[in-house]
Amino acid sequence: MPLSRFFSLILHLEYVLQDFTMRATPSSPRKAFALLALLLILLCGCASNRKAVPENFPFKFADNNPHQVAGAKKYGIEPLDDRSQLNRVKKKLKHIEECEYYTVDPLTHSVPYLTPQAAKLLKDIGKGFQKKLRKHKMGKHKIIVTSVLRTKEDVKKLMKVNSNAVANSAHCRATTFDLSYTRFKHVEGNKEKAAKMKYLLGEVLSELREKNRCYVRYETKQTCLHITVAK
Repeated sequence: MPLSRFFSLILHLEYVLQDFTMRATPSSPRKAFALLALLLILLCGCASNRKAVPENFPFKFADNNPHQVAGAKKYGIEPLDDRSQLNRVKKKLKHIEECEYYTVDPLTHSVPYLTPQAAKLLKDIGKGFQKKLRKHKMGKHKIIVTSVLRTKEDVKKLMKVNSNAVANSAHCRATTFDLSYTRFKHVEGNKEKAAKMKYLLGEVLSELREKNRCYVRYETKQTCLHITVAK
């Protein structure tokens, strides 16, 4: 039950109780007591109910591409021309695959590798997200990774179908990944609204950003959060 509706009901019951008190007769105390009992039941139900989560998204994530690329250069690899060069840097990178905290979409224009710092950031985002779900007594879900490391060849192909793609992409440094904010993988318990989970994911990213752990850009056309590790 929405909190606004709950408090309206409480106010209405208060007026009813006051009316019963003023008109109480020897035969009416039972009615007043019944309404008081109902009020207590509603209060207990509210205390045990799931905490309300806003569905709006007030977070202003606007770390643009030049800003993210500048950060990526500090911690990332040199851009690869194509995927044939991937073997020479694999030892420096972490392979990204589905785990307890996130899942990975089928990738068409990127490969599932990140620097160790970026891989840890991704894991911490997933852990923080699930912690907030538990706090609000919501069903378990995983965040979804939609894009990871891109080669220069991947970027050229992507630019033909994605107007947001740029040649000088932070994705080429293995420091950057995209997370969907409209889709989450349901694991168990209640299947929650994406809007509420998007808000919680925003909270996690905002907290990490305040700690200077990441750069974040909110992308509307691709409905994703573009994230680069910052340290």
